Amino acid sequence: MQPWRWWRTSKLAEQRSLRIPFFIVGMLFFVVAVWAVWNEEKTRRPWKAYQQEFSRLEYERVGRELAAERSKLEAPDVRAVLVKLQEDLKAARARLAGPEAAKAQQLLAQREAEYAEVNTKAQFVKSKLDEALYWVDHAIHDKKDSTQPRAKAAAIELQLRGLTAQADVLNARMEDAQGIVKRFQVDVDAIQGRIDELAEPVLTLERRLEAIKVRSPEVKQIVVEGLATNEFKVPILTVDRCATCHLAIDRPGFEQAKQPFATHPYREILFGNHPIARFGCTACHQGQGPTLDVEAAHGEVRHWDRPLLRGDFVQTSCRKCHADKKEFALAPVYSRGRQMVEDLGCFGCHTMAGFEKAQKVGPDLTRIAGKVDPSWLVRWIKKPKGYLPKTKMPHFELSDEDASNIAAYLLRTSQPLPELQSASKAPASVERGKEIVSSVGCLGCHRIPGIEAKAPLTGASPAVSLVHAGTAQSEREQEASEGTARTAPQSKPVKTWLVAPPPVPENQDFGPDLSKIAGKVNADWLFAWVKDPKQFRPTTRMPNLRLSDDEARAVTAFLMTLGQKQRVAGLEQEVRRADRITAGERLIRKRGCFGCHDIKGFETSEKIAPDLSNFSQKRLLELFFGEAVQVKQTWQDYTFWKLKNPQIYATERVEQLMPNFRFTDEDANTLLVFLKSLSNERIQPQFQRSLSDEERAIQDGRTLVKRYNCNGCHVIEGQGGAIAAFYANETRTPPPLEVGMMHEGEKVQATWLYQFLGRPIPLRPWLDVRMPTFGLSIEEATTLTKYFAVMGKQQVPYEYASVGEPNMELINAGRLLLSKDYFDCFTCHQQGEKKPEGKPEEWAPDLSLAKRRLRPIWISKWLKDPQKIQPGTKMPSYYPGGPDDILGGKEDRQIQAMTEHLMRMGEH
Repeated sequence: MQPWRWWRTSKLAEQRSLRIPFFIVGMLFFVVAVWAVWNEEKTRRPWKAYQQEFSRLEYERVGRELAAERSKLEAPDVRAVLVKLQEDLKAARARLAGPEAAKAQQLLAQREAEYAEVNTKAQFVKSKLDEALYWVDHAIHDKKDSTQPRAKAAAIELQLRGLTAQADVLNARMEDAQGIVKRFQVDVDAIQGRIDELAEPVLTLERRLEAIKVRSPEVKQIVVEGLATNEFKVPILTVDRCATCHLAIDRPGFEQAKQPFATHPYREILFGNHPIARFGCTACHQGQGPTLDVEAAHGEVRHWDRPLLRGDFVQTSCRKCHADKKEFALAPVYSRGRQMVEDLGCFGCHTMAGFEKAQKVGPDLTRIAGKVDPSWLVRWIKKPKGYLPKTKMPHFELSDEDASNIAAYLLRTSQPLPELQSASKAPASVERGKEIVSSVGCLGCHRIPGIEAKAPLTGASPAVSLVHAGTAQSEREQEASEGTARTAPQSKPVKTWLVAPPPVPENQDFGPDLSKIAGKVNADWLFAWVKDPKQFRPTTRMPNLRLSDDEARAVTAFLMTLGQKQRVAGLEQEVRRADRITAGERLIRKRGCFGCHDIKGFETSEKIAPDLSNFSQKRLLELFFGEAVQVKQTWQDYTFWKLKNPQIYATERVEQLMPNFRFTDEDANTLLVFLKSLSNERIQPQFQRSLSDEERAIQDGRTLVKRYNCNGCHVIEGQGGAIAAFYANETRTPPPLEVGMMHEGEKVQATWLYQFLGRPIPLRPWLDVRMPTFGLSIEEATTLTKYFAVMGKQQVPYEYASVGEPNMELINAGRLLLSKDYFDCFTCHQQGEKKPEGKPEEWAPDLSLAKRRLRPIWISKWLKDPQKIQPGTKMPSYYPGGPDDILGGKEDRQIQAMTEHLMRMGEH
């Protein structure tokens, strides 16, 4: 074979051998290319499918709206209006094209031409005048005779004035002609505008449908500036792309749609105060804002520490910017959780931001020996709920030995009581004591067996809710694990209250249940306590009811019939043993009892439990699950079971010191939400929201109202007054402080209220119930005064109520109107020491106090229409219909006269 033939044959064979691999490679390339395109469009961009689905939903919704609007246009009455408008439009257009309009147009054209001709001439003459004036200036500059140039300029100026006057006349005639032509067009435009107005909804919806058809998918993002910081605490830009899928989040009309197409709850309220363009989404909801994959965007992936906050947990974000605020109308679970922490005193053992100045929640134990029976004390320490089922004192799982040791130390270190009066030993009537307890106000805080409600609770109905939350659309997930895994409660209708609705009498347990008090305390201590509680504990919330010795003895006698001592033989000797006292000191130090109670010897002891200021950010490796393999390994489950049963994490080597509060699932979940808010994350100052002066006054005032249980007796902000159920006659109940249009802060002078809170005086002598002396500090009295002033919408709460110079005519007229000859006010109202003539049930407040107590403006409003201010009041309304023979029958002058007299009473 020739060489060249061999080479050709071998190349052909090689090409045949490579043909199959090339084909395989090509097919693989094609398959990979198809997969890459599919993966890019479908797998990696699921948001496109969401946008297409939303466009379909919106198209259907707009289509329904369009059909509804078209049906409105087809309604007989609307069709009749349209037909009439079309006829009017046709007539108007006919007039516009008619001879009169044509004649007006011709006249306008003629006058425009005349004006243009004269105006053009005037412009040319003005140019000549400018030239003539130039030559005048030139002659003066060259020191030549300017007489001739001046004469020429004057002549031209005279000609220009004539042309200008002629142009003004022609311009006015032209404008008149324009007005005539315009009237023809105005009729057409007005009728066409009315037709367009009727058809506008349809046209708008048709344009929206066309826009939806051609809408293309796009990434929607919000750039948030300065809300987040980097590792060096420097503000940075962040990106949220949540709206790429949540397309209707800031659009009304999709409230009932499923996620991700639902409108944000309370959209107007939340976005009105938190513009989405400034705050984005992840600032409140967390998650991973920049990503577009669903799981990654929700942050539910490994190594991401800020997963989406679901359900009630989203309420925890409010604390980031509103650190000073205690209650949020749209975050009721968080608000209740914070209140639970404040009530239970969790800050006694744990360091928690916002509770640095909170007082200890438990009673002072430095004088416990003079108060309680030793046997009772041991039983109480071992099992508090055995004595008070609703007590806040937790269960420490102590043995009898441990309880005895703690009692031994407390009794040994107890300080002597102030010298008790021997008056407590005198005999007293139990029935009289029960009568006093039933009437002076004890039932506003305590529930006592044998004293039942005499009337249904008719106080103020629950205040109108700030926001009705409807059906809570929370996204709680049921996280189940073997055996004891918790299940989040199902969503249910809730109401969001500005403050909590008033409790019914049987559930109002502000003070301890006194049904077994005799088994706890001794009579001498009880007598001294009801006489003056603050002599034992200056910070106690128990007020002084200013009982006489006889009254205090009777109250003591009655209360000492409730329960009986259950002494354990030999216990008093046991608790005196030195080894028990030493062991008790160790237990108290170990268990941290001093976190809630003042105990001798532990005045400077440190908190025993971990700092919770950043608890929500704890990682799983920082949480000790012990041997509780049945608990799911999540922060939420760990915390839930730590609250429900702390001992679940105890092992042979690791003891759990946290006591058991016997929380219900609801309570544990509520506290869980609050604990989720505890973070050291700091928001930039421009995003922090401090309370205004008014908001601070309201919040601090509400805190004190709750602390001293003012709602137990009074209706405040539409809530409370439960004590009224224990009085058969409503005239014997404490007065409401806010009901209808009556606000105490608007009614009384701030200086008087401040003094009254510090030292109450009888205003309604016919009442058995007493306004207690709370022993408020200067700061507390000031806070409450400011609170009532702000609630009464008083801008200047510490004004001096001045009525100016006395007007004797008005004063005398006012005195006459109040007399028996006219309104006979003192038949019901007390006047100093002079009692009214009617029955005590019909008596009214002392009017001699009005000038120091009431605001003059409020008196005038009250006299004009009492029922409008306080519906149901016994105060009669005399206006309209006042007497004609005083001040000329002018009612406003008569009301002014009575106000003037009351504010001057005793001066003339």
